[in-house]
Amino acid sequence: MSLSLDSGALNSRASDDGSIWEKLGKAIGQIEKPETPFVTGEGDANAVDPNDVKQDGYGSCGVLSTLETIAQQNPAAIQGMIQDNGDGTYTVTFQERAEDGSWQEVEVTVSGPFDGGAADPSGDVNSRGEQEIWPAIIEKAYAQQYKSDDQHYSSGVFPSDVMEHILGADADVAAPDQVSFADMEQKLDDGEAVVAWTAGFDTKEQQALAQQYGISGGHAYSVSDVVPAGTQYTDPNTGQTMTATEDMVILDNPWGHGDVVMPYSDFQTAYYRVDSAPTH
Repeated sequence: MSLSLDSGALNSRASDDGSIWEKLGKAIGQIEKPETPFVTGEGDANAVDPNDVKQDGYGSCGVLSTLETIAQQNPAAIQGMIQDNGDGTYTVTFQERAEDGSWQEVEVTVSGPFDGGAADPSGDVNSRGEQEIWPAIIEKAYAQQYKSDDQHYSSGVFPSDVMEHILGADADVAAPDQVSFADMEQKLDDGEAVVAWTAGFDTKEQQALAQQYGISGGHAYSVSDVVPAGTQYTDPNTGQTMTATEDMVILDNPWGHGDVVMPYSDFQTAYYRVDSAPTH
């Protein structure tokens, strides 16, 4: 099977982008606005926070969902990647395998503009009026180093590859039915980055689940939490406090909306693969 993350999600994404006038207004609002990698916004636990990630038009969900889960589990790992050079350029440090099997650092320098379909600014602005753009910086640097500078991510990327290049640790890949609820709970408790992604929905059961829970095909989601049956949780889409009637999983959409909350058994049926790696 040939897979391309986000290729199946582009039509859905386009329908959410609004009219050309809304896009124009957004572009005008960002013209010459000063920028900075990191801002601790209202409600953020750290300068690097999962809610900073807002995918726009590029097919970079494999990168941005990975950034989202690392931001949750070990924000310092991301903050240590970016050097602001003070001249409008940023140096991003990735990890690559050396011939002897060890991990070695590779530096990639990028500059703006971070526009078009690049990841949106987080919405956090510091006292100097600078907007936070760390997701777009890494998104651009990753494309430059590992996608032959294909900034549009026309062929997508595997989250496992992104994890290894960011964390310098071997990633694990498994089918969802090979990852039990207890396994997933342990991964998150251990601080692992976890991304689940979909391929096409080949069966009628998968198609029905995708429609029921609003899941996009060819798209990657960070796994933010699992909720045991009988436990209260907050629905990320509505803000309501709910009680799980069965074991549940919560998946964050890198679009910044459209998160998925579903029974774990349905997750194992609907999703295609789970990628994970230690963040510490």
